[in-house]
Amino acid sequence: MFNQLFVLPSAKSVFARLGTNKLIWFTEIGKTLAKWNQRYLKVTKKLTHEVALGLSKDNIKEIKFVLRDFKKRALEKVINGTDLIQLLEERDCLSVDQVDKLAHLLRTISRHDLDKKVQMFKDSAISSYLATHDYFGLKSMHVNTNYMETLEYRNICDHLKQDNLVILKGPPGTWKSQHAFKYAHYFSQEQKNDLKSLVWRVDCSTDINIYNSLSHLMNYFKIHCISSENRIEESIEMMIMSTVATLESECYKDSKHLFILLGIICTTLPKEIINTILKHLKPHENILVILTVNESLSEDFENNVIEMHGMTEEEAIAFLDVPDSMAAKITYMHQTKISIEHYLKRFENITSIEDHENSTTKACQLLIDRADEKLKKQKIKLLQYLPYFNTDNIPVFLLKSLLPRNLSDNEKSSLINTFLKILTSYSLIAISGQDDSRVIAAHSYTLMILKSSKTKDERLAHMETLLDYFVSYMDLDARLLEVIHRNVLLVNHAKAFLNNFEDESESQTWDQKARKCYLYAAIGITYRMYGNAELSADVYLSKAKHMIYRAALGDGELPCDRTSECPDTLNDYLSGSKAIQDRAKEIFENLLLKGRELSPNFIECFIENKYRNSRSIELLCKYGNISITDIKNNQLSGHNIDQLRNKNLIMDSKHIAETFWIELLITTLYNASKNTWLMELSKDERNNLRKRISTASTASSICFPVTSDILLEHQLSHGLTKHLEEFMKSFNINKNSKHSSVAQKIQKFCPIFSPVTHRNGILYMLRSICDKQPGLLKSAIDLLSELDSNTDGIGFTEFGVVKRIKDSSLYHYVMIDKLKMECYERLSKSDTLSEEDHLGEAVKIAEQLEKEIDNMESWKALSGIHLKIANVFKLKNTEENIQRAKYHYKKAFDREYESNNTRLTRFHLKAVGNLEEKADGINMSSNEDQNELRPSKYAQTDDLEDYYAMWLLEKKRDLLIADKERTETELKRISSELESRKNKIAENNLLKEN
Repeated sequence: MFNQLFVLPSAKSVFARLGTNKLIWFTEIGKTLAKWNQRYLKVTKKLTHEVALGLSKDNIKEIKFVLRDFKKRALEKVINGTDLIQLLEERDCLSVDQVDKLAHLLRTISRHDLDKKVQMFKDSAISSYLATHDYFGLKSMHVNTNYMETLEYRNICDHLKQDNLVILKGPPGTWKSQHAFKYAHYFSQEQKNDLKSLVWRVDCSTDINIYNSLSHLMNYFKIHCISSENRIEESIEMMIMSTVATLESECYKDSKHLFILLGIICTTLPKEIINTILKHLKPHENILVILTVNESLSEDFENNVIEMHGMTEEEAIAFLDVPDSMAAKITYMHQTKISIEHYLKRFENITSIEDHENSTTKACQLLIDRADEKLKKQKIKLLQYLPYFNTDNIPVFLLKSLLPRNLSDNEKSSLINTFLKILTSYSLIAISGQDDSRVIAAHSYTLMILKSSKTKDERLAHMETLLDYFVSYMDLDARLLEVIHRNVLLVNHAKAFLNNFEDESESQTWDQKARKCYLYAAIGITYRMYGNAELSADVYLSKAKHMIYRAALGDGELPCDRTSECPDTLNDYLSGSKAIQDRAKEIFENLLLKGRELSPNFIECFIENKYRNSRSIELLCKYGNISITDIKNNQLSGHNIDQLRNKNLIMDSKHIAETFWIELLITTLYNASKNTWLMELSKDERNNLRKRISTASTASSICFPVTSDILLEHQLSHGLTKHLEEFMKSFNINKNSKHSSVAQKIQKFCPIFSPVTHRNGILYMLRSICDKQPGLLKSAIDLLSELDSNTDGIGFTEFGVVKRIKDSSLYHYVMIDKLKMECYERLSKSDTLSEEDHLGEAVKIAEQLEKEIDNMESWKALSGIHLKIANVFKLKNTEENIQRAKYHYKKAFDREYESNNTRLTRFHLKAVGNLEEKADGINMSSNEDQNELRPSKYAQTDDLEDYYAMWLLEKKRDLLIADKERTETELKRISSELESRKNKIAENNLLKEN
């Protein structure tokens, strides 16, 4: 999908400005992407080859026993490890998301050596949580198992044969969504041979949800169109226009596409937004649109409206008018031992009420009550939480993690299976996927009835539990892939929950406000790290900021003098003007007082329930002398907390409460500042592409002056951190001699953000200054060196829990070394007398980082690190260094493409630009290098669309050739089986004749 850039109407003008040379290396991007698929296949093939060869005959027998649920005929064909791998491939068990199944099999037969290899492969890959579009595609459109086609559905089908837009208007419960989903599956089946046909779902409940849906579509098309100048509404229109341009391009215009626009509530969403979307989509006959709404939109679309009333009388009789399914009726009669006559009489009494909507509600309530009663007998308390989630896509992980933490994983799995079985028997949910990858979908109308059946106090109690849950499981530090995976999995459900919480909870305690603000920040940070969702991040980070400002200042805004001129000293970059420093002190003192209003119970629950990443758990166990087996579910028990407090690894609750709001604001401001900068980069990337490419190819880093707003938020976060660091020096440290050998390791506390804000200030300085300011660069190197020194006895804390001790954080030291390396690189250009010395220092750091690169596979920041290393090697213009630079440019590009950043990012541009430069300027030592960077024979074509089509055909051909051996083997197997079956039929016929 990468080459959508080539087929957009605006692409030709862009390439016209770039000229032939730049077009050549853009061609190389396409070639590199084509080869990425082959490289990924090679990695997977290598892994599976090792596993296949490593399995003994006894291992195969054990695995076949474990897989006895597979068809007997399939297992009989498994003789060796290669057969097993082929079977698992056919069952889609070797993708990045499903490879855990292979690891589980290997652990079951005690082959931990092979399991470790699988885990290394999985950890080094980027989970498809970050790139999946399943939630917006066909897989998210679950049709109830007992769905019945009605007259209204047939009317929809007939309408879409004549027109490309249909608007389904009606009250809840009239199957608008189910009819839309049913048509989507029908449409997909009709277009199954057209691989370019698109089916996309857009959640239209709010403007931010529309933006998120379309933002994922932009990622899918690899189109970048975010600008900090635009409001949400303008960005939505821009993305729709880009979508239409793509679908009307040469590549897609002969295919049909379907958009499902759901959940439009006119009271919460301006009609103008929907009208704008429809006006852009409707003129294009190859784009079909189904829209569900509860009231009329524009008069322009009245001819496209189908009024939805539900089933006809005949259909209701055929369906027994049960809202969900015939199976529900049978199950109900089976459980209650009621006869069919009594059931019909009871149902007649329910449905005889004049208000049909009320009768439908009562009939649906009957099913919910019966399911709830059965769940209570099993002591499963999960059903009441479903209405507060994103009801179309509830992962099993979410439900399992809501169960009591003292249960084992097997006990949780058993309860979840029972829970799903009961709800399925009453047709209240639909399930897709297998095992822990299962996803649950429930009709919002059913869950609306479930929610309304509870009293207000019950609803508030349920939301209180879920507020604790989301705060515990979503993290503000999303640098590690395991954390961002979990955050991404929960982010849409957290948003849906907050919408309910804001509606129900009128007055909130300080404890509730603190948790709600934490959740706003977590959602915003998740979107910032996710990529291509900067505007969504800005919405939630702004909510968190304004909530804290109101607590600290009584106002949601922050009046403060900006830094009007470029700062002259490093301290000016870090701390800002006196007005900013005074404001930071005022906010600190106010938030300190607000923190004292938080209850001890809230703080203790926050520390105990927090789901911590594996590295944090390992550190606490190591320095707290706790066995890692004593930590259940990555959460600390009360006993664990007491042990860690005695070792000075957790602060007193009083101090955690005092500093809670302050730490939350520091984290929010830091991320808001970085996010605003990303928005500025996005704007520049779109509007000044030629300049961006030129800068990327020649400079060590891309310089974007930091705006006053960006700098203000950074300087406030740095000022607050300095005050917090000073405040923490007054804390009493446990001097208990019984634990003196350990306690001496932690002699004082320091906020984890202390070195972070220093690093960030230096980064902003490097992006803003020219190379002719050696004084600032030398000051930065000195400061970075100080951050590494005198850290003995300091426990760096996050919300009261030690997260780093001295050299326990590789990430911290890599970030410092990366900045030092860039400072030396810049110094070599400004201090020409010592140019070689400065370059030598930069190369030393680059070589040291190279040695640690394998330990950084789980970092999202790895792309940037590869680029920095490559830039330094490039400056030392030797054959060896050029080869090393080229290697790191390629690794940066590959990493970026494999990650969630599927759009053409600044990392892509910079990496490929430098690759092209190396191809032109250096004689490569190997034929493989020359072939990889040689310009495509199609690069000079005048018609980019022809080039794209030819490139696509070449890519398909290469993939087919790569898979030729397996294809031939499979064809032989099929032919052999066909021949065998023909012979068997012939033999049977012969026996019959005799």
